[in-house]
Amino acid sequence: MSMLDFYNITFEKADNSKQMVIKGEVKNNSGRNYNAVAIRVVLFNKNIPVVSTVVVVNGVPNGSTKSFEKFVEEIEYEEVAKSINRQEAYIESAY
Repeated sequence: MSMLDFYNITFEKADNSKQMVIKGEVKNNSGRNYNAVAIRVVLFNKNIPVVSTVVVVNGVPNGSTKSFEKFVEEIEYEEVAKSINRQEAYIESAY
């Protein structure tokens, strides 16, 4: 089992756009290097998922922390931001 941790996951309005951007960091404490890590981020309104996207972070060596940022073009920030009350992030794939 890998030991990849997530920190500082936020969502905000993209600069000069109506779209949403998801930002965060992934830290690799697994003891091995990864060429790529695919992270699923889900944002919820109560228990209903309103945003679900995959962020791919390339080049995540052991002991490193890498920042990520993903634009969610199909979601307008103003439409969903106020209703989001929790988030989840988990590994979909790492190789």
